[in-house]
Amino acid sequence: MDPPDEIIITRSNLADWPSYLTLFEAGKIIADKTGRMRYPHGAPVGKMILMRIDKDGTPRYCESASEWFDPDSLRAKQFVWPES
Repeated sequence: MDPPDEIIITRSNLADWPSYLTLFEAGKIIADKTGRMRYPHGAPVGKMILMRIDKDGTPRYCESASEWFDPDSLRAKQFVWPES
């Protein structure tokens, strides 16, 4: 089975991403009410994009910055956390 081209990190799959689990445990990312992981100012943790598959079959992903916004931006100041 081929690995997915992109993955959204949520509370349910967080354990599959040790570096993000460490950030979660340190309070540097938090889950919104939908389960999506976000930085404290509201920007979502980017989708994990498949970059390559190693010779041993291990997929390698990189976080996309397409949904990122700066903590001091107007978007961060106007951000409303999802209700459901």
